[in-house]
Amino acid sequence: LIRMVVNISKAHRVAYPKAPPLLIGDLSATEGGPLDHHHSHQNGLDIDVYYPRKDGKPTEPTSPSQIDVALTQDLVDRFVKAGAQFVFVGYQTGVSGPGGIVQPYPNHENHMHVRIYP
Repeated sequence: LIRMVVNISKAHRVAYPKAPPLLIGDLSATEGGPLDHHHSHQNGLDIDVYYPRKDGKPTEPTSPSQIDVALTQDLVDRFVKAGAQFVFVGYQTGVSGPGGIVQPYPNHENHMHVRIYP
């Protein structure tokens, strides 16, 4: 999972050299295990990635209006291409993708939740 995220981050950086760095939120341990308040992150397959901001600040967006939708869509597309089982995104983000993989989900207005099988 981590190697895949690093590769996606590097490819995204090459395509958009002025984009803010990829910010990682909750991340499953390699072999899984307990993680406070996140049962889905205990399987070793899940990662939260904060949406890039329009202003380029390397912090999480506090509202959907701060999200750089084009950069976010590129990241979502890269995760889908890499084999994501699903990508949860906020309802107000303007991000889309293949049905059943990219899914609007509550409480995801500042980050995407990605599950990738090895």
